[in-house]
This record gives sequence, C-alpha cells and structure tokens, in this order.
Amino acid sequence: MSLISQRVVDILGPYVGETVADTCVRASALSLGKTTDDLTAADFPALEANVRRLLGPMAPSDVIDRLLADIERGIS
Repeated sequence: MSLISQRVVDILGPYVGETVADTCVRASALSLGKTTDDLTAADFPALEANVRRLLGPMAPSDVIDRLLADIERGIS
C-alpha cells in the first residue's frame, strides 16, 4: 500500500471504518487505472473527489474538508 493509500485509511478509518476507507482508496485507484500501490500525491485531486462523493451522504462537508486537509498535509 502506498503512502497516500495508508494515509487515507489512517485518517478516514476512525470515522467511517477501515473497510469504507479502503474502498475510497481502491475506487480512486481504479478510476485512474492504477492499483492502491501506485497512487501518488499527484493523484490527490481524484482521491479528493471520490472521498467527497462517497462520504457526502454520511458526513457534513466541513468534516470532510477537515479530513481531506489532514490527508493532504500528510502526503505533501
């Protein structure tokens, strides 16, 4: 698992569970034609869009913004 993949699971896992967090990472990787091992910081925009789409129905946008900022801070 790449640094970005692990960072997403570490940040999102406590809020949505490790399975949902892992699903966000895998869906993002698949949408880019990559595996979770191949994701890099350059893929963050696609990951961000996927996280927003998948978590939007479950979490307020300010919470999603904070989680994404935490993820981005750890990968840049």
